[in-house]
Amino acid sequence: MRLRDLAVSGLLLGGCRPVAPAPASAPAAIDEPRGCDGSLVTDEVRASEANLASAFVCDPRPDAAKWVGSPNAFTGRPELPRTEPPPLDVRQPRFALVFDGRDGPRLGHALATLRSEADYQILLASTTAPSGVARHAPPTEAGVAELLAVLRRELAPGAMLVIVATEVVDTPDDPWGCIPLADACYPLGTLRHVLMDIRTGARVVVLEQARPRLAFAALADGASVVMTFPSGQVGAAAARAFWSSGVPDGDGDGVIALRERAAHARRQAAEARFVDPLGVLSFARRSARARGRDPLEVQGRAELDRAVATLVPGEIAVVNLSTTWCAACEPFRAEFAELSRRTGGSLRFIHAETDEQWQGFGALSYPAVAFIAPGGRLLGVAADSHDPLASLALTQFDAIDDRLAHHRAQLRSPDAPVRSRAVRAIIALGPPGAALAPDLARDLHDEPVAAIVLDILLALGSYGPAAREFAPELLALFNHTDDHVRSLAVVTLQRIGADPRALACPLVALVADPSSGVRKAATELLAAHPSLLPSLLPALRVVMEDAVPGIRMAALAAFRRLPWGDSAAEALPTLVRLATPGEPELQREEAMAAIVDLGPRAAAAVPDLARLLADDQPAIRRQAALALGNCGAAAGCAVAALAALDGDPDVHTRRKAAEAQARIAAAVRTTR
Repeated sequence: MRLRDLAVSGLLLGGCRPVAPAPASAPAAIDEPRGCDGSLVTDEVRASEANLASAFVCDPRPDAAKWVGSPNAFTGRPELPRTEPPPLDVRQPRFALVFDGRDGPRLGHALATLRSEADYQILLASTTAPSGVARHAPPTEAGVAELLAVLRRELAPGAMLVIVATEVVDTPDDPWGCIPLADACYPLGTLRHVLMDIRTGARVVVLEQARPRLAFAALADGASVVMTFPSGQVGAAAARAFWSSGVPDGDGDGVIALRERAAHARRQAAEARFVDPLGVLSFARRSARARGRDPLEVQGRAELDRAVATLVPGEIAVVNLSTTWCAACEPFRAEFAELSRRTGGSLRFIHAETDEQWQGFGALSYPAVAFIAPGGRLLGVAADSHDPLASLALTQFDAIDDRLAHHRAQLRSPDAPVRSRAVRAIIALGPPGAALAPDLARDLHDEPVAAIVLDILLALGSYGPAAREFAPELLALFNHTDDHVRSLAVVTLQRIGADPRALACPLVALVADPSSGVRKAATELLAAHPSLLPSLLPALRVVMEDAVPGIRMAALAAFRRLPWGDSAAEALPTLVRLATPGEPELQREEAMAAIVDLGPRAAAAVPDLARLLADDQPAIRRQAALALGNCGAAAGCAVAALAALDGDPDVHTRRKAAEAQARIAAAVRTTR
């Protein structure tokens, strides 16, 4: 059941009947002291009974705070693997996984090119098996599984892998699409998941007749060259041009690079998509000539704009947005320079530094890496600055709807690194990312990785009131096992402007949370609605009398921080019980401090306070004297007991007792 269906409709606020304090003893003349033999506030109704008798009823005990359950066992942050490949080892056998479709054969031109360039081990899923194929399987799910098992077993780290498919079709609820087989349609997302476990020196993906626009991004990352051709005759002509032996060697290095093949193909179909984060790959055993070099150094926005103005069509600027005050930026500078030196192709690396923030780029922290096209058009910010080329494929999407659809598909990935990068990319989108807020809120229920939950909360919090409707979803996180998640869930409720009245009972439970950060956040959110506090006092008193000493202490601290006003006197019986002999010493002192905070509102407890003047602990005697002095004339009956402290062995207690007597005497005189 969705949380929205569970949620907080039953948590309605109302007034609560206050605990009637015992009548204060009549002030006595200062020269006629008598004992304080009035009724004790500890004889008043217990906290649990007061809570049940109030119009606002909830069970606020931490062990009863399971407002929404979750079956997941939460784990820590996933280690996001760098997508850059191990060095390509040309001595290793190269492999090609070829999907020739459910009808086949249609990839003779591709097979011929691969054979002519190098000695590829070709694994073919097709209805027929041409000569020279290392492994053949029927175009079925079982056949594909068989070929993938061969790859896992035989492809060595550092080897090159080429993946070719004749067709990619649309599939419901999956914008990436799937490869049609004889008995099924193999999702590109599933293929991506399988390939993540196969470490290659380089990966080339060529998808022909690709109907979904987002098929291009399904297998793209910082280690993959991806080429997709649109469906129809134009796409077929572009594919033939790509595989042709007549591709010109534009740079004259004797190697037909993949980027040169892509440029030749795009003359036939401009809508063909190509991303090449490596810049030096070819189907041959030789790499193309590397064009990497040190990044261009610029200072400030004006110099960056001038550098970007020199970009030519097809080039993309990869810009390290650095600031002089960013501690992490200087170490990253060397990392960025090394990436620039080993990357060729159409990428121009720029290190841009400023004393200010880089406004308008969508960077939420520094260092950040932005992609800029000719004309100064911002294409986006990398989701992970330490692996920026993994986000390069997104620069191919001009429409924000395409990016949103891509990230929505990533959120459903079984791979934690894919989901993590998706959430960070959504955060980098800024306000347009709010369109995915329902997807992010849904994932709060099922996401097992605490770090990804934190990123989702950061995203939802950045949308402010636009995400207010998801407050019930955040409620589930009050039970999360990670302290940081519980704390940020409450902070996010503040950022989206959630009405604390709808979350009151769970918030009361959180004021006794083991984490100080969670207690602080819950207390601040409760205090955000002044009319809420008097109604909550009976429930908070239940927490203050919990069986666990640590919980009692946390609840006492929360009580002292909240601005209860006159209603604070309702907690007086509870505070006095917590200060009685036999209770933990620190708790007694905290409870007495809360009674002192009440000032004259503690007058109903004068008989209890007078008895505490004889306590074994000097700190309790001092606080009792201070509290009695705050009660003024109402504490006249305690003057004799205070006078008895003139011989107390503790000098501070003697001083506080004398001060209390003086304050009571002054108050009595003003009442005459």
